Amino acid sequence: MTESNRERPLKVAVIGFGIVGAGIIERLVNGSMPQLVLSKVVVKDPKKARAIKLSPGTLTASVEEVLKDPEIDIVIEVIGGLEPATDIILRALRSGKHVITANKMAIAEKGGLIFPEALKRKLSIGFRGTFVGCSPLIHDLSARLKEGKIRRISAILNGTSNYILSEMSERNSEFQTVLKEAQDKGYAEKDPSQDIDGIDTAYKLHIILGLTYNTYNIYNLRKVVPVEGIRAVTLQDIQYAGELGFHIRLLGVIEAINSKVYARVFPALVKDDSLLGSTKGANNAIEVEDEWGVISGLIAPGAGKEPTATALSKDLIDIARGSGTLMPEGEQEIKLGDPLELNSRFYLRFTVTDKPGVLAQIAKVFWDYNISIAAVIQKPSELAEQVPLVMLLHPSKEKNVFEAIRSIDKLPFIIRETRVIRIYDVKSM
Repeated sequence: MTESNRERPLKVAVIGFGIVGAGIIERLVNGSMPQLVLSKVVVKDPKKARAIKLSPGTLTASVEEVLKDPEIDIVIEVIGGLEPATDIILRALRSGKHVITANKMAIAEKGGLIFPEALKRKLSIGFRGTFVGCSPLIHDLSARLKEGKIRRISAILNGTSNYILSEMSERNSEFQTVLKEAQDKGYAEKDPSQDIDGIDTAYKLHIILGLTYNTYNIYNLRKVVPVEGIRAVTLQDIQYAGELGFHIRLLGVIEAINSKVYARVFPALVKDDSLLGSTKGANNAIEVEDEWGVISGLIAPGAGKEPTATALSKDLIDIARGSGTLMPEGEQEIKLGDPLELNSRFYLRFTVTDKPGVLAQIAKVFWDYNISIAAVIQKPSELAEQVPLVMLLHPSKEKNVFEAIRSIDKLPFIIRETRVIRIYDVKSM
């Protein structure tokens, strides 16, 4: 941008006019950001009627028209998906335009291409929208993030999964029932796999990893960060967890322990009175512990038109003020440790034949693997031939626990595969 360009309002183009696009377009049109002016909106069908009234000539079907226009300063990409979104982002940067996006897939998988391009051209990539409500805490901690002075980040990063789990708990409803309701209300996609299988959370966790360790080499982490979703979480587990003072939540966790970094996505029992345990509905939450043990936390909306528009607006204002945006600048690789090396507490639910000696045989296996049992609860069953047996473990090496469970599941009195859920307690991790 030249000095003369800086004296005028910055011209903005928006690629996409869906729910997210409409949110930011509405803010640009209503004049709430006077230093910015909406120049173009790229849509598939410019003749389609729109709820927001735009100036004649604003709508276009041509991305090329935007990319080749030297007067356009900022491109907002809100079409989602990996392609053609990544190509548009890269070409916009090569055209000398700042880019703002809510596209976590593109940033997580192609950050190794996108960030170097922006840095080389001294342009900004605004991606607060990939975190929506949790973005303020991440940006407020920008200095510590870039210096890697973070001991632990634990977060609820997917509103759909959190809505499902909290509604199951609040209403004693089965997983499939609540999922269908979430789809009917627009909280979940027709294909909810990205959300309930933990993939969406993993994308966001990869981006946070890049920020925390100031590296844009985050595109290759998907294959090495363990990801477990919530499909297998049952109402029975949620009810038992509630009786023990816990809620079940889908977490993304990053921990720095003894010079190694551990990152993973998993459902966990968290204390019901904790920040993460008290986060309900489609909200997100993030808890950050620095190198001194000081913890900062935030609960905020995890999805939706207005929260995402707010995140995009903050990126726009940063760029308009010339303050740039927070983004990783280094190219070093993140050295990840194997989470199976860690100690964790566990909730286990066995389904066993109701006969003497069962508990003793299970305890014997745990003894062989140096695992200590903290509590055993035998629950009543409607089926006379089988009973649920709930067990809590003291902190134990994860590798030993999973090997012990594989051995136990081969015993003749085990009726179905044992349900294993971590208990997320920072003091014991």
